[in-house]
Amino acid sequence: MEPTVVTARALLCAPDRWLAGGGLVLEDGWVRAVLESPRAVAAAGVRACDLGDVLLTPGLVNAHAHLELGSLAGEVSPAEGFVSWVEGLIEAKAGAGVRAFERAATEGAAHLMAGGTTCVGDVDSTGASRSALGAGGPRARIYREVLDAGDERRTPVALERLRGMPGEDDALRSWGLAPHAPYTVSPALFAACGELGRQRGLATTIHWAETVEEGDWLERGEGDFGRLLRHSPGVSGLDAIEAAGLLGPATSLVHANHARPSERERIARAGAVVVHCPGTHAFFERAPFGFAAWREAGVELALGTDSLASNDVLDLGAEMARARTTGNLDPEVVWTMATLGGARAVGLAGAVGTLAEGARADLVAWPWCGDGAREALDALTSHALCPRAVWVGGRAVQTPS
Repeated sequence: MEPTVVTARALLCAPDRWLAGGGLVLEDGWVRAVLESPRAVAAAGVRACDLGDVLLTPGLVNAHAHLELGSLAGEVSPAEGFVSWVEGLIEAKAGAGVRAFERAATEGAAHLMAGGTTCVGDVDSTGASRSALGAGGPRARIYREVLDAGDERRTPVALERLRGMPGEDDALRSWGLAPHAPYTVSPALFAACGELGRQRGLATTIHWAETVEEGDWLERGEGDFGRLLRHSPGVSGLDAIEAAGLLGPATSLVHANHARPSERERIARAGAVVVHCPGTHAFFERAPFGFAAWREAGVELALGTDSLASNDVLDLGAEMARARTTGNLDPEVVWTMATLGGARAVGLAGAVGTLAEGARADLVAWPWCGDGAREALDALTSHALCPRAVWVGGRAVQTPS
């Protein structure tokens, strides 16, 4: 395709980079150059497409979703506690068919894009994401979920799922690993994930420190998790992750609600990203998330929607607004979580979540919302706007209104 210059009234390339009257040179789905002024646009000598009176930003990055579980929306109440909710979810999932999971993943992807999300880290336990995500959808890091309930007799079956992973990325889909959680993954399966991750350079995501009960079971074999699991490893979750070689910059840790100060420091040193899902946090009526403690420790944060089984919407705009309110956070901090932080979490830093030379042409045009970055970020993170248009890889997936 011939290069095109896309212009708008202003571009918010990154939280701290605002360009009035600039443009992007797009070619073959990539940003080839960022033009910082109308004069630079005129001098480019390339066919121009003016989007008009809009703000152009990078697409949002949803760092944690289970799109397939949209088929179980409203099926299980959290009223009896987390372990009872998990038991109900397992039962409901067993009664659903593959078509329902595929339909939920397809519909979920469309909901994400309607809200301005152009990249998702999606955990796939059924194969639905591989079928549903690709052409016509958002860019996706598809994490192959594996677990053996901590029982090494079930490990060979889980290993077969690893062996069945696709070998190569394609234009819109890249692959990753999701050893579910330290309490559902045996040391042998964790070790296999670590080895495969190192061999193939795969991004990894792990549920960690979501509940107090999780830690009670992992370290002492106590509590309600004994209804689901037979073997307690007798170690902390973070120790199990690190022993497998999975505590590092290629790993995102999801939820992380009950971390010790020393664990925050370890995670910061390792360069892992923590993903917070505000809607799920509210669904379970959990105590406020420790934004300040994580930021003080120097850990990068990202945002996710989790699934419709524990959230009312798949809209990162709603999650930004929740994070702002519950964490008393500045708009710039929240926007960073939903763009640059998300990109780091899914292993695509520099490629998504930013408008920069060498990034993917994943763009969102928003209604005009202020004459500078401060006003615009306030509107963008308040769930006050709906996208006018969305592009993934330079291809329109939602046309201008």
